[in-house]
Amino acid sequence: MVGSGDNELMKRVAGADQAAFTELYTRWAGKIRYFFLRLYGYDYDTADDRTQDTFLKVLEHAKKFDADQNFSPWLYTIACNLYKNDMRRRKLDQHFRETAITETSVEMPAADRKMEIQSSVKLVHQYLEKLDPEVKTIFLLRHAGELTIPEIARATGCPEGTVKSRLFYAMKKMSENLQPHTINEWI
Repeated sequence: MVGSGDNELMKRVAGADQAAFTELYTRWAGKIRYFFLRLYGYDYDTADDRTQDTFLKVLEHAKKFDADQNFSPWLYTIACNLYKNDMRRRKLDQHFRETAITETSVEMPAADRKMEIQSSVKLVHQYLEKLDPEVKTIFLLRHAGELTIPEIARATGCPEGTVKSRLFYAMKKMSENLQPHTINEWI
């Protein structure tokens, strides 16, 4: 049975067996890629990226795999969580793009544009100061330090889920605080 063989392979992957990982990848990568192709409307690049991300997570969490459970639901849980996180990020990105387009739809001379940027930077700094120190630290590590979620988790000693929720909270607060301000108020 394929499922029980997968569990045995996962035990070997947890022990850093590259051949076992290659076998699991060969067995499952096509299925996971097809799953992502359907989720992302046949965007091949994104499906390929998420497939790779899924198997990186398999490697990262191999020692956490419970061999008493079936491998495939665990694998698809990882894939689903990656998709959900990506959708949240995309929704947030879209919100910021729409807000930016609405606020900057009027063309301005270069000097006025520079003043607007300086004012917005000052406003962002003001709202950053209002965030809790833990949230602010994580926000700055991500956006100023350009660290990944796992790197931030290691740097702060927080679980990755906490890092993600604090980033989401920071972005939400920043968005709520900045949204009422228009260019005219900044100038």
